[in-house]
Amino acid sequence: MVASEAESNRHAVAHLAKEKPEKIEAEAKNIVECNLSSRHPVTLGDLNPRYFHKILLKTYERQPKNFQSLLEIEGVGPKTIRALALIAELLYGAPISTRDPAQYSFAHGGKDGYPYPVDRPNYDRSIEIMKRAVEQSRLGNQEITNAIKRLQRFYQF
Repeated sequence: MVASEAESNRHAVAHLAKEKPEKIEAEAKNIVECNLSSRHPVTLGDLNPRYFHKILLKTYERQPKNFQSLLEIEGVGPKTIRALALIAELLYGAPISTRDPAQYSFAHGGKDGYPYPVDRPNYDRSIEIMKRAVEQSRLGNQEITNAIKRLQRFYQF
């Protein structure tokens, strides 16, 4: 979310945070039903619906003026921002930068427990999605082998 190309997404996320929680949840439900997990490493299915509703209610009540004021709201963390960024990308066409480190940072937690302990099932699922994408790609055999070897540095299949 820090890359200059993500500016429109930051504005869209701040706008979404002012919407009624029910509207955002309805859009999130549509996105989950579209099953975009192969395109996005963290899916909306990774969210706790009750917690997400609580945070959306808080952002709706506070009506943040901009992205920075949204980040200052207690309880708004990486998962909330990723969920709103995904919704903003799909609703408003406001792309998340592919070179943006925040798109992937903290997706699975940290081994030091920061910002939360590693979410191993989510981590494993993300790697499996990447492995399937490589296997189903139109790459040559050697390119597929090399890509899977790079993935194996992170996980033993």
